[in-house]
Formats: sequence, C-alpha cells, structure tokens
Amino acid sequence: MKKTLTLFALLLAFSAAWSQARFGVKGGLTLSNIRMTGTVNNNIETESGNMAAGFHFGGVLDLPAGKNFHIRPELLIVSKGSTIEDYDENGQRIKVKFRPYYLEMPINFLFHKTFPRSGAAIFLGGGPVVSYGIGGKMSIPTAKVDVFQKGGLKRFDLGLGTSFGFDLKNGLSFGVSTSTGLLNIYEANPNYNPYDIKMYSSAWKISIGYFLQ
Repeated sequence: MKKTLTLFALLLAFSAAWSQARFGVKGGLTLSNIRMTGTVNNNIETESGNMAAGFHFGGVLDLPAGKNFHIRPELLIVSKGSTIEDYDENGQRIKVKFRPYYLEMPINFLFHKTFPRSGAAIFLGGGPVVSYGIGGKMSIPTAKVDVFQKGGLKRFDLGLGTSFGFDLKNGLSFGVSTSTGLLNIYEANPNYNPYDIKMYSSAWKISIGYFLQ
C-alpha cells in the first residue's frame, strides 16, 4: 500500500511539473579547445591548442521541479575545434586542425530564482554533458580527412558542464555555459602512438534563446 501511495504521489508531482514545462530554442557562439597530454623522454607534457570559434543551436526543455529548482535538458548541434601541434610518423611537429560537429545533450540542474516585480529570473547550475560526433574534418599539411578515425577523434565524449544566465518575462533567455570533457577523445592509431597521446575537450557557449509562452 505504501509503495502504491508513493508511486501515486510521484506521478502527481511529475504531472504538476510537466504542466508547467516550457519548450524553447537557443543558439549562439561556441569557443572550444582541446588539451593534449603526451609522454616525451619519460616526462608527461601537457599543452592546449589554439581555440576555435564555432556555433550551436537546438531545443531546450525547462522543467520546474521544486521551489527555485529547475531541470533543463537541451539537445544541440555544436561545432567545435582546435588547432594543435602533433607529431607525424617521422617525429616532426606539424599543425593539425580539428573541426568536429557533435550532437550534444547537456542536462542542467539549476537554481532558478524569479523576481516577482519584473518577472525576470536568474539561473545557475550544471550537470552532465553527453556528446556524439556526427561529422567534421581534420586538416593536416597535406590533406583534409574525416576527423572521426584512427589518428583523429573518438565520436563519444562525456563531460561536466556549468550554466549561468537570465530568463526574461517575455520569453527571451541569455546564458553562458561551459563544458569540460572527462574522457580521452583521441582515437589512437594502433600502429603509431609512441607518445601515449591523450586529448580532452573543453568549450564555452554564449547563447540567446526563446521560450514559448
């Protein structure tokens, strides 16, 4: 009986929250980079590439889940990238440009405070970011090839994100978010990886959005 009542209460709470859910769209500027680590002469070295500018756009669901608490999942197309120095098979340093595109799902758990007088709200929080590569190119001095292959990047990435911004009463939303990759995204060539290279992604997003009223 207790389990039935608990389940019923949860369903009522979810139904109440869903009835207040808002759907929206967002887009904006993405600034991303790749941090690379490797072992050279038995020493671990770390360096970051040059940041690349890109874009993002997609849909947002805003789900109130309690007083001053919202869950805000997003589904975005994101262009990322970086220009880093790597080693070719002759041990020579070369510049490599990575320009991948991802289908990305941030799930943000937000403190969301509405100010009664203006109807505007401030939000702050974060959560997991799941990314899957859907295309893109890798440029080396002699060729431009698919970025998701051996010697390039792995398709799957998992990270942690933060989000901060403002929602206005008229439906407009402005935000800044970050994501930091937790997984090594370098797809090592099994025939050549003498420096045990690992790569980790990071990005900033500056966004403007609109929620349907």
